[in-house]
Amino acid sequence: MTIKFKRKYFFNPYDITIKERFYSICNNIELNLQKEKPILMISSLVQTQNITNATAYLALAFSEQRKRVLVVDANLRQPSLHHVFNIDHSFGLINLLLREQNKDTTIKITDYLSCLSTGEDLYEPMTLLTLETFPVLIEEWKEHFDIILFHTSDFLNTPDAQILAKHCDGVVLMIQEGRDKSERIANARKQLEHNKCEILGAVIIS
Repeated sequence: MTIKFKRKYFFNPYDITIKERFYSICNNIELNLQKEKPILMISSLVQTQNITNATAYLALAFSEQRKRVLVVDANLRQPSLHHVFNIDHSFGLINLLLREQNKDTTIKITDYLSCLSTGEDLYEPMTLLTLETFPVLIEEWKEHFDIILFHTSDFLNTPDAQILAKHCDGVVLMIQEGRDKSERIANARKQLEHNKCEILGAVIIS
């Protein structure tokens, strides 16, 4: 499905036209879901503001189906979800992975949608994402949420998303029309298949 954002578009949770498109995307994804509490990775070939916007809308669309949704900013190189949702960025995923913060640091956006930012501390992403605390956190989140979405860094340019894919039940690939070349899209698909990560849907951003 193709989503058209205007130039310099900002996330607007009251934009009915855009939200209806993402409702349809959610329905298509759910047709392919096999697990009761799925973990999905939202990835792209190049990160832009519209990719972040699309992740936020996808999370919002799932939550408005009365599903308890946690969207996690796992893009440790270019965190951006805290800007979209205008939330505190001082503590987040990094702190939880390093066991620096024991309390719940997720922030409620709506009654059914929560967000976890990256946190401000800087560490090597590959080291963080391979810590033994990561799968433990995921199991804890599954006790409280119906769907977990991971917003990740570029799939082809960094290994972070490929590491994260091993913890996910499927991936939603965001493709930017006119910018992402067909050979790079094919390469991303091949690597996802190699990692045995099912592509549940593709969203074309124009």
